[in-house]
Parts: sequence; C-alpha cells; structure tokens
Amino acid sequence: MIHHYINKKGFTLAEVLITLGIIGIVAALTMPALINKYRTKVLQNQFKSAYSLVSQAVMNMGMDNPDLNSYYCNNRLDYTENIFIKDFAKNFQVLKSDFTAQRNLMNLGYKQANFYQTSPGNIGFNSDSHNNGAIFLKNGTFIASSGCWWDPQKVDFIVDINGIKGPNRVGYDVFYFQIGDDNKLYPSAGNFNLLGDSEEKMVKCCNFKESGTCLSDTGSSCSLFAIRDVYPHDKTKGYWDSLKL
Repeated sequence: MIHHYINKKGFTLAEVLITLGIIGIVAALTMPALINKYRTKVLQNQFKSAYSLVSQAVMNMGMDNPDLNSYYCNNRLDYTENIFIKDFAKNFQVLKSDFTAQRNLMNLGYKQANFYQTSPGNIGFNSDSHNNGAIFLKNGTFIASSGCWWDPQKVDFIVDINGIKGPNRVGYDVFYFQIGDDNKLYPSAGNFNLLGDSEEKMVKCCNFKESGTCLSDTGSSCSLFAIRDVYPHDKTKGYWDSLKL
C-alpha cells in the first residue's frame, strides 16, 4: 500500500499576529463611527417619539381651549402657580412631577445645574427654560415649562427626550418648543417668534461651532432642523447623521 502524504502548511505565529493587528486597527478606526451612528439613531427615534407625543398633547389641549397662549399667558396664570405644566401633565403618563420654580436641574435629579448649549464646551443653556415646573414621564422623557415669553407672549417648554441621561445638550437630546397662535406645536425659531425668523438667524441659534451666538440661548432653534433632518451648517447633510457625540 502506497501512502500519499500531503504537506499542509499553516500560518506562522507572526502571520497570525500581523493579521490580528490589522483587524484591530480597522476595528479601532471604524468602531467609534459605528457607535456614534448607533447612538444618534437612538436619539433620532426618541426625538420622533417625543415629538409625536407632545404634538398630540398640545392638540388635545387646543380642542378644549381655543387660545392656549391667551389663556395661560395674557391671563398671567403661568406667572403664579405654573398652571400650564400642571394641565399639560394630564395628557401624559407621569412618573413624577415638580411644579415648583426650579432653576437648578440638580434639584430635579440631574448631575449638572443647566442643560448645555450646542456650542463647544460645557456652556450652560438659559436656566429660564426650565423654571416653571417639570414632569418626568414613564417613558423617560422630561418636560419642563419655560413659562410665557416674548412679544406676543407664547407658552414655551423644554423637552429632554431621554431624561437625566446624557449628553443633556440642546440640539442633541434637549429641544425647545412653543405653542403657536393656532394652538399647534412649533419648534423654537431662535428669537422665539415662531417661524418669523430668517433662516440665517435660525442657523446661528442652532450653532455647533461657536459659543454665544444667541447668548445663553444658543441651540434654541435646533428643534426646527431636527424635525426637518437637515444639518443647519450644511444643507446637504442629515441633521442626525451630523451629530458628534
């Protein structure tokens, strides 16, 4: 009987190590981008869910009251006992609430006193955005009333789509909204005159590159671009795909 022997050649240890090294380098280069994409996709889905929920709540309130802004602002109901957020809470499954005037988010369970602006660095967003009562929903969303502002006065409020989880930054997981004269939900447009602002002003007030472009309100108009899914500094790019976490 003749035996045929086949000479099988395997990989050397050096070749295996080189291959693993290459795989490691590729993974190191691609994993951060993949992780960022996953995180921003989660935020986008949370935003869509919160936006739909809040829009429905505003519409429900408008069916019972023909002029919400006049009722809560001109009658000055929201300057005394934060009536708006109490009525708003009736439209949600609320886990807990705090109807006092809290300017310090740490009193509500956050790790920092303010939300952060979109601009680079941990620059605090205007504390007036959350000082007229707040509610935590069972789905993790946080809603805080800003009271009534601007001329003509509008009901303003902040929506933090993932609650006390980070990054707690306006334009990322925190968004500013208003109720319009037609009792519909509107994104803030920079100087809070609904959609009367110029596109240039709205871009400046949703600024990811500079600090202080809208003073303490930088990031206020980002809700508009998040809804459109258009990055304000490059209209060819999607809003959520352009976020850097």
